[in-house]
Amino acid sequence: MKQFITATLLTLSTLQVSAQLSEEYKNQWSDPAVQQRIADGIRENRMGAFTVQFADKDGNPISPGEVSLTQTRHDFYFGANGFMVKGFKNPKEDALFEEYFTKLFNFVTIPFYWPELEPEPGKLRFGKDSPYIYRRPAPDVVLEFAKKNNITPKGHTLVWDNQRWSIPTWLPKDEKIMEQKISKRIGEIGQRYGHDIQIWDIVNEVTDRHPDVLMPKDFAFKAFKESERQFPNSNVFTLNFTTGIWGRSNRREYNADYLLLENLLLRNAKINAIGLQFHNFSEPEYEQIMKGKAMTPTTLFNTLDLYSDFNLPLHITEITVSALTDKGPEMQAVMTENYYKLWFSHPKVEGIIWWNLVDGTAAPARIRSDGSVVPGEDKWKGGLLNRDFSKKPAFDVLDRLINKEWRTNVTTSPKNNAVSYKGFYGTYKVVTQRNGKKYEKEVQFPKSGTRTQVVVLD
Repeated sequence: MKQFITATLLTLSTLQVSAQLSEEYKNQWSDPAVQQRIADGIRENRMGAFTVQFADKDGNPISPGEVSLTQTRHDFYFGANGFMVKGFKNPKEDALFEEYFTKLFNFVTIPFYWPELEPEPGKLRFGKDSPYIYRRPAPDVVLEFAKKNNITPKGHTLVWDNQRWSIPTWLPKDEKIMEQKISKRIGEIGQRYGHDIQIWDIVNEVTDRHPDVLMPKDFAFKAFKESERQFPNSNVFTLNFTTGIWGRSNRREYNADYLLLENLLLRNAKINAIGLQFHNFSEPEYEQIMKGKAMTPTTLFNTLDLYSDFNLPLHITEITVSALTDKGPEMQAVMTENYYKLWFSHPKVEGIIWWNLVDGTAAPARIRSDGSVVPGEDKWKGGLLNRDFSKKPAFDVLDRLINKEWRTNVTTSPKNNAVSYKGFYGTYKVVTQRNGKKYEKEVQFPKSGTRTQVVVLD
C-alpha cells in the first residue's frame, strides 16, 4: 500500500471545470497500432489451442455425445486486497463484499502489516479470534475466505521501512536488534503460512526509501535471503515497487528500480516476480492522464517491455484509478478498460490486482481513539463499488471483460474421440453424455501446462 499523498498543485474545483478526457487521450488509446498490439497480445499470450480426449477406464478411446466446455476459472490472476474481509461489522455488508469480490476475482492480497499483526512483542494476531482492527483482518480470516471461494492468496508485506504502516512502535531503534526481530517475524510467518500462501511481497517500496527511518543495512537483500531460508522452496517472492516505477522507466536500465533488481539478482536473491503499483494519488497526475500526457499506452508498454529484460513475471500489484468529479466514475471506467486490456495483453504480466473494492474503505489518514476513521485515500474514490455497494461503471467493465469477453464457452461434437478448440487459459467444466449417462468432469489448461487432457468416462 502506497502512503497517502497530499496534492498541492491543483484543487478539486479546478478539476471540476476541466474534468473530461481530451481528444489526445482518446486518440492515443484508439490508435490502430496500439489496438492491434493489444488484440494480438491477448490472442497470442492469453489463449491456447486445447484438445480434450475421451477414454474408458481401461484407456481405450471412446466417442461420447455432444460436449460442452465452460470456463470456470482463469489461469491469469485477477485480484484485489482482502483488507475488508469480515471487516464491516455488519453481516449483510460482509456478505455483499464476498459476493462482489468473488464475482470478479480469483486472487486476494492478505495483510501482514507488522504493527497490527504484532501490536505487542510476541502477541501475534494470526487467529480468527484476534481483536478487530480496521482494514487489518487476521490472516486466518482472509485465508479461510480464500479457501472457501477457491481464491489464490498472496501475503503482503514482510519488510517495509514505512514508519506508520510497517514499523511497530515497540521495535528498538538498533540495527542489530531490528535485524533479529525481522528474521524472527519472517520465520514465524513462514512456519505458519509458508505452505498455504505461495506468493509473497517480500520487500515493499524500497527505492522510495524513507531516509529518516532506521533499518538494517542492505535490508532488502537480507529479507530475500532470510525468506528463502524460512519458506518452502516453492514459494514465489515478489519485489514490489511504487507507482513511480512507470515514470522512472524513461531512464531505462539506469533507473534506480532496474539497478536494484539487477543488483539483488546478481547476488542470487530469490526474486520470482516484479510488482508494479498503479495508484492515481495525485491531482496533477490525474489531470495529466486526462490530457493524454501521463500513463499513456506508450509509457505503459515501454515500462513493461523494459522490465521484461529480467524474464520474470510482472504483477500489477495495487491499482487505484481515481474517480474524482461528477464525471469521474465514467472516466474511471474508460481508463480501467484501457489499462486492463493493455496489461492483460502483455506476455510478462501474470496478475492484475485492484486495491480497494469499495469506496470508503481505503487507507485512512488516521483512526481516532474512539475507532472512527478520518478519510485519507478515500478522497480518490478508487473503488469499483460505492459505499452502499451499488456498482460503479468500472465494476461493470471488469465484469464484462473478465467474465464474458475473456472467458471461453464451447459446445461441439467430438471428432473420433476428441474435441479441439481455442480458448483462454484456465479451468474448464466438461459436460457430456454416453450411453444415457451424464458426465461432469474438470480439465485444466494453464499457460505453462499441457495442451491435451484425457477425460475418463467410466
